[in-house]
Amino acid sequence: MVFPPGQGRSGPHLMHLWRQYLEQYAEHEGQAEEQIVVGSYHAVEVLASLASTLDRDNKHRGLIDERVRYFQDGARRAEIFNDHLVNATFSIYNHLNTMYRQFTGGHDAAAGLLQQVEGQVAVQTKSGDPVECSAAALRAAFPLLSVMTLVVDRGGSITAAIRQVEQRFAAGSSRAASDWDRLLNALYRMVEIMQLLVVLSDSELSGQVDQIASRFQEEDQTSDMRLKLRNGFCRFFELAHLLTTHLDEIL
Repeated sequence: MVFPPGQGRSGPHLMHLWRQYLEQYAEHEGQAEEQIVVGSYHAVEVLASLASTLDRDNKHRGLIDERVRYFQDGARRAEIFNDHLVNATFSIYNHLNTMYRQFTGGHDAAAGLLQQVEGQVAVQTKSGDPVECSAAALRAAFPLLSVMTLVVDRGGSITAAIRQVEQRFAAGSSRAASDWDRLLNALYRMVEIMQLLVVLSDSELSGQVDQIASRFQEEDQTSDMRLKLRNGFCRFFELAHLLTTHLDEIL
């Protein structure tokens, strides 16, 4: 799989992050939960880099740094898989929350959606159940990522495709029989939206996106929930890394 060389301002960090991901994933061969942690934690780290890349005027520097600290503190305190899952999913949500602010520029309609999403997260996480909380975090992250992609799609060339993913998200939520199902549905739809966002950033990346999408479909053949989650988090990281590396080079 070929990725951009990473020659931008954060190139060395992004290349280190990629190598670390491959090494840690290989170290935990056959251990699905550990590989979920590898993929999800690296997704958090690359989203933090993406938020920093977009923050050219340092307007959100304090918020980005604060959310990085929250993630690092959570990682230090986590003792079992569910602890790591909650830390990863909320950290992914937090960074997408920051980027949503960057992409939308505080427009009234966008601010209204953000306020609604934040309220839903606050309500849905009161139970303290780790899987329910993790599902709530990604269910909140999905509409933010979707709107960000619509903002980038100024010409409306893929609006129909974005709406189709949103429809699959809604249908999957309706069919979900458990919080695990809701978590997986949100994660998979985020992978699909991220594919669109990467191609929107540069159509020349479509070949690499297709390679990731092919592996995403191939590894989805399993019925094992944890293998599916591993597939989703790892593919999400790879797509986010591709986008971040590309934007780091041109911004």
